[in-house]
Amino acid sequence: MKLIDTIFIVDDDPIHQQIAKIMIERQAISSNIRVYSDAQEVLDYIRENVGNAQVLPDLILLDLNMPIMDGWEFLEEYAEFCDQLPKRIRIFVLTSSIDEKDKERVSAYDFVAGYLTKPLSKEIIAHLS
Repeated sequence: MKLIDTIFIVDDDPIHQQIAKIMIERQAISSNIRVYSDAQEVLDYIRENVGNAQVLPDLILLDLNMPIMDGWEFLEEYAEFCDQLPKRIRIFVLTSSIDEKDKERVSAYDFVAGYLTKPLSKEIIAHLS
């Protein structure tokens, strides 16, 4: 299994944040995991570091349903500037939604690497690296 340098978990639910973090740590695919409750904070971070590939995440696990800025809004804004980034950030939607319409809508974003359903499991993590 390939190591992933930096993973951002973007989810407003502290329980899901913890589950994802523990599962990633157990599989030892990354030693640098950062957790965010607010997608806007992640967008701001990426914009501030747009020229610095070293500090950008390699992978983002993004929840769709969040109160302040949801995953859809994040994807919309990210789409506007992702081609200007010095490296490709792999984004996986990690959601409790099993709605086919959500899956279809996510597939419209060519920079999204996959659609995963919660909770994060050992099998799902194997697909990340």
